Amino acid sequence: MSDRMTVRGLPFDGDLCDSYHSHTVGQVGLRVKRVISTESGMSIEAKLVQAVTDKRKRQGLSIRALSAQVGISFSTLARIERGDGSPDTNSKIRLLEWLGEDAERLGEDFERVAQVHFRARKNVQSGTVKSLLRAATCLKEKFGGGDDDLANGPVPVAEAEPYPELSKDQLEAIASKFRSDLGLSDTDPLESLEVEVEGVSVIRLTDTDCLDGRTLRRLRDDACSEWSAMSLPIDRQMENWVVLLNDGHTSERQRVTLLEEYWHILMGHKLTKVSRIAEAYGRTYDSAEEHDAYYLASASLLPRHVVQAAVSKGIPAAEIAERYGTSPELVEYRIKRLGLWREHVGKKVGLKR
Repeated sequence: MSDRMTVRGLPFDGDLCDSYHSHTVGQVGLRVKRVISTESGMSIEAKLVQAVTDKRKRQGLSIRALSAQVGISFSTLARIERGDGSPDTNSKIRLLEWLGEDAERLGEDFERVAQVHFRARKNVQSGTVKSLLRAATCLKEKFGGGDDDLANGPVPVAEAEPYPELSKDQLEAIASKFRSDLGLSDTDPLESLEVEVEGVSVIRLTDTDCLDGRTLRRLRDDACSEWSAMSLPIDRQMENWVVLLNDGHTSERQRVTLLEEYWHILMGHKLTKVSRIAEAYGRTYDSAEEHDAYYLASASLLPRHVVQAAVSKGIPAAEIAERYGTSPELVEYRIKRLGLWREHVGKKVGLKR
């Protein structure tokens, strides 16, 4: 019998690749080809910017509000609208997805090639996305049991409701319930690499024999710093999943990465769309879901009252991190999110006399 714990039912972390983090979940095989006609005159990029600006104004959105919706930074989006440079592939795809039917006159060869979930840099390189898609196809074929329906994508559902805004207290309660279901006390460290979630298989990059040599080398060596994990459903009902974990990162990084992937699955977050423009690949990005998954992962590893007690006693972040198997950066993220930074750094306040 396994002694692994079982569940049924975004600061920088240092690692071996000196990498950053972000996210993606995958159902490969959905292919929707759209070849969009264009008129002469304006460039495609200029038409895209004009279409985005027009729709944003029609909907009464500020640039900052649109930034939150599409996952492009405010400064980048403002620069794009001013015409100070062209959007990169990831930004183009996010804007095309947001435009929907309004995008059909822009002249882009736009193909939606997959729906996936991977934890990677926000603007991960096209070649890395392509390698992750190859890995997803291989894992789907190996673990999907020959389910031909997978090529058709997940079971169609009605248009999803907007993602609900969860308060800090709600997120803390969800993480606390998770720890309780694992049988942990209020102060026990959580070894997330030993957690099992029903219907989810975890495959470490260096342990799998599924990948071809070129894909393995790209993900393990050249692009190691660009991605942390990829999750993909292996049935159309999205009840069973495979998580490909980048074990080239430190164990501290892997602990929060794996939990974040679990939370995307357990919270029913929508799949990320991966698309291709010409020969370049990019993806959409949901900042609210990314935030909540990362918050839940950090709260699961570092319970609120533990952090509060440690700060009140003046315990350094590095000491808390060592006890709970995380990075000091993750501890500092928790301290800041709990509003305890002033107490942590010992800044005194008072009224002028």
